Amino acid sequence: MDERRVFVATPPGPLRERIKESLIRHGMVIIGEAGDGLSTLRSLHSVHPDVVIIEHQLSGLDGIELAKLCQEERLGAAVLLTTYSQLNLVQKAMENWFFEPLLRPIREESLLAAVLTAHTHYVRESKLTQEVMALKEALERRKLIDKAKGKLMDKMKVSEEEAHRILQRYAMNHRLSAKEAAAKILRGFV
Repeated sequence: MDERRVFVATPPGPLRERIKESLIRHGMVIIGEAGDGLSTLRSLHSVHPDVVIIEHQLSGLDGIELAKLCQEERLGAAVLLTTYSQLNLVQKAMENWFFEPLLRPIREESLLAAVLTAHTHYVRESKLTQEVMALKEALERRKLIDKAKGKLMDKMKVSEEEAHRILQRYAMNHRLSAKEAAAKILRGFV
């Protein structure tokens, strides 16, 4: 198993120690631990774990809220420790947020499976988010360039192809990206 960096957010005691021992035995690195939600949140911003194991009932900041923040702020994949009696609450939260629930009592195999699953989903979601951002940027760039070409076509009474060549020449002559050149054209510098 590869070396995943794990933060453990559970109250101090035998459960935390068992979790840490199991993870270390399987090649993972414990990079931090905290017993309450607010301390955990502060630590996560500086240690950047791959996976955060969170007790559902933490003081200071509820485990579900902390798991949501892990997703929103890209602080690491969340595994939420819970009991069967709290499962409905956890499932309701999972309708809008992704974290891996882990029912107590915890078996080592279940812990490892939850960590691997949560991390895999987190990595996949991160890649998809980056792809979406890149596509949005490309679309924004394309719209800006098309708008600038339209302005050149109207102002100079040229074809779309000629407007594109003018934009390209302007970008090359001024050492600008096509997007930067288009923005300048739209602001009226050409």
